[in-house]
Amino acid sequence: MASLARPIFSLPQKRPALLAAIARHQSQPQQLRWNTSTPTPKYQITPQTPQQGQALLANQRLHRPVAPHLQIYKWQVNSVSSAMERNTGLLFSGGLYLFATSYLAAPYLGWDLSSTSLVAAAAALPVAVKFALKFAVAWPFTFHIIAGIRYVATSGAKTLDSKRQFVRIAWGVVGASFVSALGLVCFY
Repeated sequence: MASLARPIFSLPQKRPALLAAIARHQSQPQQLRWNTSTPTPKYQITPQTPQQGQALLANQRLHRPVAPHLQIYKWQVNSVSSAMERNTGLLFSGGLYLFATSYLAAPYLGWDLSSTSLVAAAAALPVAVKFALKFAVAWPFTFHIIAGIRYVATSGAKTLDSKRQFVRIAWGVVGASFVSALGLVCFY
């Protein structure tokens, strides 16, 4: 039992010096030493208007460092096409909600959004404008459909193990959506 009461390790030579240093440290309060050779700056608080405060913040933001991710990031067609698929989905769902809301509010606002008035307005447009408007609707639509098929096909594919295959498929989606959008615009 006596062996358990002994310390696990002992420093017989340094123990008295260590205890004296601890006692000396605890008895003397620590003083902060300032470098008196350089004068301490005096800060002055001046009242500012909200406009002056906003101008000061805008000036400080100009001197902040910019995160380098935009300068060093190498754009990849597969990641851009994935982001474009999401954005085209948001575009079409938002457009649907906007048109549905305006169609419901049209009688109260005095608008005529009947199908006959929309067809008459579209028929009055020049051919180049019709082509551009149809392509502006057809390309995101076909891209979203084909990119969705690409996602379903490649998400479970075990044979696609190289980056080169994913890049080829992404460029295939871009090309197929462009050709199919041209087909929709020219033939319908």
